[in-house]
Amino acid sequence: MEKQGSRALLAAVIGMGVLLFVGSLLLVGVLVHRVMHPRSVVAAGAPPATLPAPPVAGSGHGADVLMMDEAPGTHVTSVTARPDGLLAVVLSGGDGADRIVVWDPAGQHIVARLVVGHH
Repeated sequence: MEKQGSRALLAAVIGMGVLLFVGSLLLVGVLVHRVMHPRSVVAAGAPPATLPAPPVAGSGHGADVLMMDEAPGTHVTSVTARPDGLLAVVLSGGDGADRIVVWDPAGQHIVARLVVGHH
């Protein structure tokens, strides 16, 4: 009976060792993948990446400046570049609730607006 319990304990120890080894390999693989493929994220409060300003209307370049109809006191909380090229801009303050505006810089237009909460 003692010999059978000893074998079961040995099997459990070997099994846990294998699980620790596989888990460690998985963790190292994830770390290597993240180091080789970093994601760029603009944190709230961090200055967004500098984007070239579109030409002003009447400047001879034929493009208009994007004018957003937002209340005075509205400010940009964060800007996140999406993989499809659109920008998600979080706005707060002003007369309205917090909101997210999805902007297409290539097409120079707002794709969507999402109201997040009420004040």
